[in-house]
Amino acid sequence: MRRVTVIINPIAGVRPKHVIPDIVREVLPSDVFDVDIRFTEYAGHASEIAKEAVRNGDDSVVAIGGDGTINETAKSLIGSSTALGIVPMGSGNGLARHIQIPLELSRALEVVRVGHREMIDFGDVNGHIFFCTAGIGFDAMVSQEFAEKKGRGPINYARSAIEVFAKYDPMTYDIYTDDGNIKEKAFLIAIGNAAQWGNNAYIAPRASMTDGLLDITIVKPFPLVEAPHMTMQLFSGHLDDNPHVSTFRSENIRIVLPKPDTIVHVDGEPIRLNGPLNIRIHKAGLYVLTPAEQMSNLLEPIQYAIEEIHFSIWNNIRNGVRQLEKATSNAIEEIKKSAKI
Repeated sequence: MRRVTVIINPIAGVRPKHVIPDIVREVLPSDVFDVDIRFTEYAGHASEIAKEAVRNGDDSVVAIGGDGTINETAKSLIGSSTALGIVPMGSGNGLARHIQIPLELSRALEVVRVGHREMIDFGDVNGHIFFCTAGIGFDAMVSQEFAEKKGRGPINYARSAIEVFAKYDPMTYDIYTDDGNIKEKAFLIAIGNAAQWGNNAYIAPRASMTDGLLDITIVKPFPLVEAPHMTMQLFSGHLDDNPHVSTFRSENIRIVLPKPDTIVHVDGEPIRLNGPLNIRIHKAGLYVLTPAEQMSNLLEPIQYAIEEIHFSIWNNIRNGVRQLEKATSNAIEEIKKSAKI
């Protein structure tokens, strides 16, 4: 019998989570799987649960959430024989999309049921581990803006990107690799172990998670008029064909920052770092459950995007109603206090 721990982040993404346990039990039946379903209750809880699963000798730990939940879970499985299972429930789902995990819940769990596993690389930025991408510049600033918003989903992410773009000022970086060094003014610098940020935005389109190398993408400042064309290249997987973009590979990268206290994103999570960034690849450090055969559905990403927008709109409306109810309640209390006076 295969022991499997399932970690569910109840606040990841915009989709309802209460239906998940029943679907998990249906796809992973009790006559074959010993399943322990856990909901996270605080930051760092997923890591604690995953470490416990490793100590118990679990076959796999399934992270149901966004890239942050997956990152937190995966870090605790490095170097063990316990494999990471992924059920994407976030805004971008970069790692899941790269290894072609289905976006639909029961089909993603089917990958766990089959149990096919592969070993992948991971990277770190000054000790902060990432499995998909890390970066500085525009994308890091967007991750910070998005993290400060109450709502999740593609609508709020797009709003964050627009707000950052309106006030963003590119900076100049000194970049050192195994093959030499360059000084470059950059709109952003992305370091990819996987090919995409998420939502099929291929920032490092030739990246592989099993080649022992990091793919560095430097997007230089560009005229605003070229933004639509670059966006098309980003989503079609041809951004590296753009003259404002340069790419290279290296096992190690050192980036000297133009100012202290710089925001860096690690798998979409913003952190503040001082001093130079020392980035390196770690080869074959994590087992991941991956599709044993092609499971792609051409319509699935479109359907998922439509559903994400639907849930995002609904959650924004619901949050707006709650804020209105709270404001109304406060106003009534103030009126009552004034009336007593």
